[in-house]
Amino acid sequence: MPLASNTSKGNRVHFYIKLLVYSTIALCLIFFDLKHHTFTPFREKITGFEVVVNDSIRPLKVWLEDFSFYLSSKVELARENKKLKTAQTISEVKLHQLVSLKRQLEKLHSLLQLQEHSPNGMHAVTVIADSDSLYDRWLRVQFKQGAPIKPGNYVISTEGLVGQVISVENDQGFVRLVSDKRASVHVQVLRTDFRAVAFGRGHYNSLELKFVPEEVDIKVDDVLITSGMGGRYPHGIPVGKVMSVDTESTSTFSRILVKSLSNPQSNDSFIALTGPTGDDLFFLDKFK
Repeated sequence: MPLASNTSKGNRVHFYIKLLVYSTIALCLIFFDLKHHTFTPFREKITGFEVVVNDSIRPLKVWLEDFSFYLSSKVELARENKKLKTAQTISEVKLHQLVSLKRQLEKLHSLLQLQEHSPNGMHAVTVIADSDSLYDRWLRVQFKQGAPIKPGNYVISTEGLVGQVISVENDQGFVRLVSDKRASVHVQVLRTDFRAVAFGRGHYNSLELKFVPEEVDIKVDDVLITSGMGGRYPHGIPVGKVMSVDTESTSTFSRILVKSLSNPQSNDSFIALTGPTGDDLFFLDKFK
């Protein structure tokens, strides 16, 4: 135990001796430098070297700061552009919705004006499904419970003839479009009063006039309306517009293709004619 104590005391003594020696050397060096300025050239060289290094690094530092600012600006600009594009997309969607809503309101207003001709003989129907077949063209419609809609009633839009009701169950019905391959319409050319029969082609809004002699005066853009013959459709409902007249076939009849004026795929509300209507249901002068 006394041996350990002596060793500890010896270590402390050595420590204090070293501290005293180092402190004395440091004080001597400081005094010597203050007296003779021995370390001044070294300090000046070190200071000069620091200045050179700082001058060399300063452009790089400035460039790094500018580049960092540029990157942050680009990131912020990209973020703002993304926000603006998102806001623009939302605005465009809302604008399209407003335009679509405006068109629907205009169509509904036109249907209401059309219904004023015969409020008891017309009833509104709403499309709830349509065909996806290339040949069978039909719509499933819904109407007010108790409405006197029955098979054989004609369905119209503000543009013209849509089709005919072929079956009814409760408050729903199937409408065969005029473009269906099984549909046919007695029509007359508005410009010349020539009468013919238009048959559905099964294609989108497409009909064809058949058995029309080549010498008959029919031109592209001629408007066809229901003739009232055949007891199926009232007179004066717009049906379609002539799109092409082919008189160069080997047959003695012209091949005349017609596009329906009413577009069922762009409307979701129509009118079913359940009673007699006048021949002035549509203002035909605008087609002449």
